[in-house]
Amino acid sequence: MTDVRRTYPDARRHAVLLLSIAAVVGALLILAFERYRIPLRDWTLAEPRKSAQRVQFIFLLVATLLLVPLLTLAAYLWSLGATVLRAREFPPPGRRVIRDPPVIVGEAAVAHASQLKVLAVGCGIACAMLGVLLWRLASLFSNQAT
Repeated sequence: MTDVRRTYPDARRHAVLLLSIAAVVGALLILAFERYRIPLRDWTLAEPRKSAQRVQFIFLLVATLLLVPLLTLAAYLWSLGATVLRAREFPPPGRRVIRDPPVIVGEAAVAHASQLKVLAVGCGIACAMLGVLLWRLASLFSNQAT
């Protein structure tokens, strides 16, 4: 008989709450950008000598808002993969689950751990590439502003 990891009573509610908070924060950021887009543009172009620095600052802020969640996901996936690798069980003992999944053990769990780590590395590479592209774009815009 296959072993099953039992659901924590509050895990599903916490997951929904976390996703709801993330969605609200994202929506508020989009609304704030739409609301303050014109004043931000005016502030950026107000002083021609400082506009290049302001463009770079805005791109740094946007890059941070985009890259931090991706880096956090990569770190979480790497950590989960390492935990699965140590325990040789997926999902690892002590992790909260939102449904009752069957426990995968042995080489199949090691394969899951490897896949999680590959996904984490992919997220890290995507984050680095996106960061470089945003930095390059910021430098192009700041060169045009001067």
